[in-house]
Formats: sequence, structure tokens, C-alpha cells
Amino acid sequence: MPRVESGPRRAIATLAGLVLAAGLAWIVLWRPLPLAGEAPDDGYVRVPGVVHVHTTLSDGGGDPAEVIRAARATGAAFLGITDHNNLDAKPFEGYRDGVLVLVGAEISTPVGHLLGVGLDRDPAFRFNGDGRDAIDDVLHLGGVPFAAHPFSPRPELRWNGFDLPGPWGLELLNGDSDARRAGPRLLLLAAAYRLNPDYALLEASAPMAEALRRWDEMLASRDVPGLAGADAHSRLALTRTRVLRFPSYEAVFRQARDHVLLERALTGDAAQDRSAVLSALRRGRFYIGRDALADANGFAFTVRDGGGRRYTMGDTVEPEAGLRAHAGGRVPRGTRLVLLRDGKALVEGLAPLDAALPGPGVYRVEAYAAGWPMPWVVTNPIYVFDAAARAARAARAAWPDRPGPPKETRALESDGSFAFGPEHDARSEMDADVDAKGAGPEGGDCLRLGFHLAAPTPKEPYTWCALVSRGARDLSGWKGLRFRVKGDGEYRLWVQLRDRNPASADEGLEWWMAAARTSLEWSEVQLPFARLRTINPRSDGRVDPNETQAIVFVLDPASVKPGTKGTIWISDVGVYR
Repeated sequence: MPRVESGPRRAIATLAGLVLAAGLAWIVLWRPLPLAGEAPDDGYVRVPGVVHVHTTLSDGGGDPAEVIRAARATGAAFLGITDHNNLDAKPFEGYRDGVLVLVGAEISTPVGHLLGVGLDRDPAFRFNGDGRDAIDDVLHLGGVPFAAHPFSPRPELRWNGFDLPGPWGLELLNGDSDARRAGPRLLLLAAAYRLNPDYALLEASAPMAEALRRWDEMLASRDVPGLAGADAHSRLALTRTRVLRFPSYEAVFRQARDHVLLERALTGDAAQDRSAVLSALRRGRFYIGRDALADANGFAFTVRDGGGRRYTMGDTVEPEAGLRAHAGGRVPRGTRLVLLRDGKALVEGLAPLDAALPGPGVYRVEAYAAGWPMPWVVTNPIYVFDAAARAARAARAAWPDRPGPPKETRALESDGSFAFGPEHDARSEMDADVDAKGAGPEGGDCLRLGFHLAAPTPKEPYTWCALVSRGARDLSGWKGLRFRVKGDGEYRLWVQLRDRNPASADEGLEWWMAAARTSLEWSEVQLPFARLRTINPRSDGRVDPNETQAIVFVLDPASVKPGTKGTIWISDVGVYR
């Protein structure tokens, strides 16, 4: 075979080395793009922050103090800690190290995870139940609900509750989902991360096409705020015992932020500023910026009417002649702006943008920096609708009212007088007398569940307190279970229907359940059989009301915190349609 001369080999090697060196130099020296243009004059103060952050109080790598230091170091004015299913970071809430800390939770449900930003208190009850319960809990506790990582590459992490009611928003950008989509590229990006974390994580970012498409579909029906969630853990499990602190909180916090628009600067009063930030997130008065690509805190999107009045993101404008949209501000040179109406591009061009609005619709802006495929900025919409359309959209976003009186009811006692009795584990305590004469609504009789729930131990991992009524019942032809409930505090109570399932390991019974929350006042609860769910691995796939073998009201460590002591009253237990 002919030999390749050493000279050409050296030349090829030298060229390859130069290319590699140039690539490495590009990564090392890359910095966020410089800005040009006038600062916004829309009268709002922009306040950048990061939400959806995990600490060692769930599955994060750093404790709350470390996370707060990272937020301050990266210039975040507010920080939303949302550990999984708990509010244990509450002692860190308020202003810490100059950062406004909001504590909420990421709640696991059968339809996906729900982000509850800024819950106002840590309740005695646990977060559990279905997606509807989770939204209800977040709203009840004064927080702002967003579907977390709704389009994750992992099917078990996706949001499947798009048909749920209520004013919940959507996480359009999620750091964890971006990393998972990178797939095998993540290994190459990990090498680049050591040289320039900001550039490496930007390269891992996805274009957001699926999220934006689904968001536009939802926006056609109701107002839906769109959020950037850091989903920061700073913890990558390599094995069961070896954990890598990757990526750092600082690197993730520099990537993307939510820029809220406030009427005045933060005051330093934690309660007042917390209310202002949560109000902006709730109404969609903010935009998403990839700040690692370019500082987005100088972006603006407004609509002006013929009288000179100015509206911004989250606002609704009355349709009239002369409405014009304006977008721009401090942007990288060559930034391309796209004004969308109802999800379709209406006007596109280099910043700044000034365009007439042709009529009613949902208007939002995407900004693209030259050479990058994903949006640099995604704004929340400005809505242009008349009073009738506004009312219809508001109704579709409203949380359902408490159920009204059912058409027909039947008390459980009418089909055999199966009484409820107390049952509990050996370490928990219950009042033996469960009949509360005259303590029910309107002075009637009711059941009393007086409980003191013990903490589980390795030897006794299951603790519970329950009111149980055993006996075969045929509840076919009815829509669901109905009762009235009150507590001396806020608790969550499991409601179980146990039906026959010969394949089940639980003595041939399958346990179907839903959760109800108590308050200090009597409330009506109507639980359709269709909302009951099971965790039985041998489920037969359906509730069989005609095969009912027991009705149970139960508290356990999944519904209330161990050590909790209290009383719940239950009245008018029956079925309805």
C-alpha cells in the first residue's frame, strides 16, 4: 500500500488541532450577547426571579441557605423554593440575604406534578389525592398553580390533566426537561460545561415548539399564564451512593428567569412584596427571558389604544380601532420579533416592532436572537376581547363552586344499618365513642372521629385512624358517595369504597379512594365513583358499586402529619345522583 507522507499527516493533524482549539476558545470566551436599543418607558419595574427550585428538604443537592446564596449571586430578586410535597423550607421564607424567598411545593398527583408557587402557610394535612385536589389545595393556600414539566421526555413526568378546571398555568420552559431532551448530546455538553456552563446549558435548550403550540390551544379558551421553571436540583445521581453536584444552582439560575412587571420597586417589606410578585405571576404580568443568552430585563411588550392608554402582559383590552402593539427595548442586535395572534404569526421583523392590531384575539411576542433556534424571550399575552368574551373566558378559568344539592340522596343506614366503628393501629389513639348526639348540622346527630395519629416506625410502618362500616351493599345506579364534614382544623381525610376483586391480595377486596379536606365549618362533599382511584397492583380496572363491601373514612401519614391530634365530624353519609 502506498505510504502517506508524514508532511500531509502533520498538516491534517495541525489543522484538526487548530479547529479544536478554535472551538474550545469559542466556548471558553463566549459571553451573553450585548444589548442595544432604548430602555422601556412603560412605567413598570422589572423584577427577575427563579422558581421551581429543590433543596435537601426533598431531592435537591444543596440546603435552602445555599440556594438563597446562589440566587443572590446570580442577581435573582425573588426565589421560589418548591420541594416535593412539603413546605419544610417555610422557616427560610421572607427576605433572606437580600432575596425575597417564596416557599411552595411541587405536588405529585396521578395526572402529573403541580407546582404551587408561594403557599401562605404549612397546613396540618398532606398533599395527596388527584390533580383536582392539588389545584384546590394550592388555591386554598393562596398560591399560584402551574403544571410542572408538562412535556417532559419521560412519560411518567408529563402532565395529563389538561381537562382539569381552574385558573392554573403552564410551565413552558423547564430546565430538567431540556437536559433530558439533550440525550446523548449531554455527554458532549458536560465536557463543555467545565469550560463555560452558561454556553453548555444553552446548547442543551430545546426550541419549545410543542409547549408553545399546546399553550396557544389553551389560550384560545381561557387566560393561561406561561412560566419558566428552573427545576433546579444541583444533584445528579450516578449510582446509589455516588452523587454529582451538577449542574450548579448558579448555572441554572443564570439560564432563564421570570421577569415580573410591578407598578413600583420592591419595598423590602416581605409581606407586601410577596403579594405583589404572586399577583403578577397569577395574572400573567411577566415574561420569560433566557438571560444566559442575553440579559432580558429590558424587554417590553405593550398595546396602546387610540387615547394613548397603555396595556401590558396579563391585561385585557377592549377591541376598538387604533390599537397598536409595541415590542422591543434593550435587545441584542439583529433580534427578530414575532407578534402572534391566536398562535399564528401576524407580524415579523427586526426589533423594535410597531404594528396595528386587526381585532379581537390573544396577542403575544416571541423574540429570537440571531443564530439561536429557541426563543430568547416569550411574553405572556395581552388579550383583546369585549365584555361578553371576557366573561366567558373568566367562567372557563374559574374554580368550580361547591356542589349544590343533589337531585336524590339515600342514607347508607337505609340499606341495612351498618354502623361505623373506630379502628386504628396499636400506637395511634381514637375516641371509642363515635356517636356525637346533637353535634351535627342543624343540631342533628353525626359521627365523631377523634384521633391522635402515631408516627410510623421501622417495626410498625403503618399507622391509621379510621371509621369503618363493613357489610355488603349494592350502590349501583347512584353517581357517588355524599356526606357532610367539619373539623377542628384543616385535615385531609381518605374516603374509601372497598369492592370485591378476587385477584387482590387484600382478602379479595380492592380499595378505591379519594380525599376530602375539612374546614372549621360544615361543608358538603360529593365524590363521584368515577373520581375514586386505586393503587392496587392487581386492580380489575373499575369501581363496582354493586359489589361494595365496606365504606371507610381514614387518616394516615399520607393525609395528615404524624403526631396530629384532632376531631373530625361526619354527617349524612350516603349516596347521591
